[in-house]
Amino acid sequence: MTPTIASSYCSWLAFLVFTTVLLGAQTNVLTSRNDISRDGLNSTETVLNQANVNRASFGKICSAVVDGQLFAQPLVVFTEGRNVVYLVTMNDSVYAMDGSNCNQLNHVSLVPLDEQATPCADLTGRCGVIIPLIGALATPVIDLSTSTIYVTTETESTTGSCQANHANTCFIHRLHALDLSTLQEKFKGPALISGTYLSATFNPKAHIQRPGLLLLPGVMPNGDSGAYLGLSGIDGFGKPGVSTPQGWLFRYDAEDLSKAPTTWSSTPNGEGGGIWQSGSGIAAGIDSPNGQTFLYVNTGDGTFDVNNGGLDYGDSFVKLTTSLTTVPNGYFTPFNQACLNPFDGDFGSGGVLLTPNLSSRYYAVTASKSGTVSVMDRASPGGFTPPTNHTCPATGTNHNQEYFQGATRQYFTTAAYWNLHLYLTPLVSPLTRYQLSPTCNPGPICTTGTDTSSVKLGFSSPSISSSGNTTGTAILWVQSGNGWPPSKNGPAPAVLYAMDAEHVTPPNTVPELWDSTQCPARDTPGNATKFVTTTSANGMVYLGTMDPTDSTNTRGELDVFGLTSAPCH
Repeated sequence: MTPTIASSYCSWLAFLVFTTVLLGAQTNVLTSRNDISRDGLNSTETVLNQANVNRASFGKICSAVVDGQLFAQPLVVFTEGRNVVYLVTMNDSVYAMDGSNCNQLNHVSLVPLDEQATPCADLTGRCGVIIPLIGALATPVIDLSTSTIYVTTETESTTGSCQANHANTCFIHRLHALDLSTLQEKFKGPALISGTYLSATFNPKAHIQRPGLLLLPGVMPNGDSGAYLGLSGIDGFGKPGVSTPQGWLFRYDAEDLSKAPTTWSSTPNGEGGGIWQSGSGIAAGIDSPNGQTFLYVNTGDGTFDVNNGGLDYGDSFVKLTTSLTTVPNGYFTPFNQACLNPFDGDFGSGGVLLTPNLSSRYYAVTASKSGTVSVMDRASPGGFTPPTNHTCPATGTNHNQEYFQGATRQYFTTAAYWNLHLYLTPLVSPLTRYQLSPTCNPGPICTTGTDTSSVKLGFSSPSISSSGNTTGTAILWVQSGNGWPPSKNGPAPAVLYAMDAEHVTPPNTVPELWDSTQCPARDTPGNATKFVTTTSANGMVYLGTMDPTDSTNTRGELDVFGLTSAPCH
């Protein structure tokens, strides 16, 4: 960690520790997947455990309808003796809700006059994943030290000329800094998201902002915090004859949004390389003992020519400095990249999880659309080794830490971590639990002796609540459903599962503790959306869904679960 980051981080951490003491050691969830390592772990849960999460004592407490679909993960701030849940919607709204009774505490629309949340059909690309509106899609980030929530929005101008031709300038991406209490703009926001990198120019019509935002204290030259966001094209391939939009990272001064951002494009001289990661936030952490902090992202399909002296990082794991002003500090690209790219193989379909220190090694784990799991040593990710043949399927050897076929189906997920175990959910397949150990060969993921769930999941990333490593407290939470857009049978309710993250039952099965179908009259959530992550904090579990009573499929629903005495009929 650099001296500037370290000093600011200590001040920020001291504030959080002080706040936690005052609030009785309650948990806040301030960023995508709980922390900047993106491990999906809340290790301070003292209310819910394996003994009380069951059909008799756990279920849905309440639900609340909001004005847009909920793709972003709910965030939680414990204050004044209650969970305050922050939601952002695809109608570009921000809500603050009482997390125990679903009462609305505050709401603001971030759509200016003469604008609207963007109809997907107006964008460059396909609407195979997100319809009908694209607004606040990414998980925000909260800075308690300044009482600020950072939110990105996408809008479209509704003036006559824009309605007639849908020009690039008619689409607007913004970064907002909002006061947590009032939801009013601060720090000279909002900022217009725009910029260039080498020969590339950001195209607002062609991009969506999906990965969760990242906030790092002390990284700006003046000591301010930096707010990072990533962007990609809307969906896989571009339309026939239209190039696939490039991937982008932006860094803004979080305490003065009027300053021009620092930018980086994954394919400045090519196409593709989108940073979307099924919504998982940009990861950050050290790469070695006493090392400095780096950013770690995955890119999707696109041009790759770094091995030949180029600057394009399609289908790659990329390590960048926090300044974004130098060339990447390292990367890994699988030998079969040339076979992945034409067939939408998408190395970056999942997010990056940073493991804790394991025998003085710091690893990054990611899973791809081709069903592979990759492990990189963050100090030396592995680069690119050309294949031994020039046809598909390719053959060859990778020089990253570990690379194996984890599933026959696609991964749209980020792994969850607990107590030297990793949990991954392939598409429409059982969850798999792996052990981490420095004694595995090649390791650190042990690919023998794995455990699987009895139910099939997919289109969502697991998260875990526990009271440290205490036996009987580790619960894995994951949502499953047909996703959105719907199948030919239409939208369907999400199913929320709670699984025993610690134990297995013969034959090597991760046991289920509870699910929302066991008591459907009481516990059925709203309709499922893709790439959602549940949030657990202070005895409650929060799930974003779609309002099942809305025939237009534009409204969202927050579903709240916890301990209950309500009977199951």
